[in-house]
Amino acid sequence: FQIMPTKYKYGEGERVLCYHGPLLYEAKVVKIQLKDKVPQFMIHYNGWSRSWDEWVDESRVLKFNDVNVQKQQELQGLHPDKQRKAKKKEKPRKEAEASSRRSSKRMKQEQQESTEPNHHQEVKIVIPEELKKHLVDDWDFVTRQKQLVRVPKSVTVRNILKRYEQHVATIDAEKSKSGQIEEICDGLLEYFNVMLGSQLLYKFERPQYAEILQSHPDKPMADLYGIEHLLRLFDFSRLHQTCYVWNMTQHHKSTIDE
Repeated sequence: FQIMPTKYKYGEGERVLCYHGPLLYEAKVVKIQLKDKVPQFMIHYNGWSRSWDEWVDESRVLKFNDVNVQKQQELQGLHPDKQRKAKKKEKPRKEAEASSRRSSKRMKQEQQESTEPNHHQEVKIVIPEELKKHLVDDWDFVTRQKQLVRVPKSVTVRNILKRYEQHVATIDAEKSKSGQIEEICDGLLEYFNVMLGSQLLYKFERPQYAEILQSHPDKPMADLYGIEHLLRLFDFSRLHQTCYVWNMTQHHKSTIDE
């Protein structure tokens, strides 16, 4: 008998739309492979450096047609800030690195020279031993046992941070009234939404993430994911020696450190 060649949903060189974070981008299928009986597509995002090329499965790719282009435009309208940030990725890697070095140098100079309260602060994260054990259990659950955290969560990242705001209000009314805690939590929400897709997922979770993006295109990830991934955010920040660089006052920094 004759073995029929495998038919793939997308062909090499085909113009497609591909999810990267919450947005859809125009891309091209460069290569195709069958890995563990699952089709994988090497995607090149049009206008981006090749350093952003990646293997994805079918769940992240859409046909390039009028219906999906309309979906792409709708997502861009829902996430205008992410669309502006994504344009930075279109720079070639060397240019981006050079720009980053220049920005870093300017930042240091501004921090040294500025006497204004609104300059960049570096926030360091310390995770208690008890929570580190939960991180280990989370890693084992996903990577070794091949289990997935149920998403959407009944208690989301937004819920957790809101409860934290309420807790602070009961013990320190002054900080609560000043708006510091609300501003910090808003910053953490945005940080979580930006970092989840690129840094906080294990490989086994990515197909689930792609399904979540498709089934909840209008919802921020902080309204869908919960404590497990929020804890990973803090662990990622700890390993990289800083939480995030943000325009905050010294009072904000002191509040986070506490």
